[in-house]
Amino acid sequence: MWLIIGYGNRLRGDDSAGPRLAERLSDQCSKEQISVIIGHQLTPELALELAAPEVEGVLFLDAKQNQTTACVISQLNPDGNGSCGHQLSPQQLLQLAHKLYGHAVPGWLLTIAGEQFSFCEQLSPACENNSTLAFQQAVDFINL
Repeated sequence: MWLIIGYGNRLRGDDSAGPRLAERLSDQCSKEQISVIIGHQLTPELALELAAPEVEGVLFLDAKQNQTTACVISQLNPDGNGSCGHQLSPQQLLQLAHKLYGHAVPGWLLTIAGEQFSFCEQLSPACENNSTLAFQQAVDFINL
């Protein structure tokens, strides 16, 4: 089973692209294939979810400013100290799960290009289009 973690602030425009995409995947995909977690930020408590024996891979979903490509999937190095402006980075969370529970699950980050991160509850038209592309990329990547 794949673990999908969509995170971002729903009140900051395009920053909500990760949670919105996670919801769409949850609605369209089988519960036997994926488990979805949606949150405002990555917290240490999520390490337990990553360490579950049935999790074969994790895909983090997040919006990114100043990204020129609509959506990008990149493999994560759990030994890295990368930061994405949230409480923990995906890399730090993978590292924590490995240290605490001895489970080194492979992880990827799918970033969705956003351009409007001010206070509002809607995605910008560009981010809406990028999210559609990201949905198809996620489905193809996980082979759903």
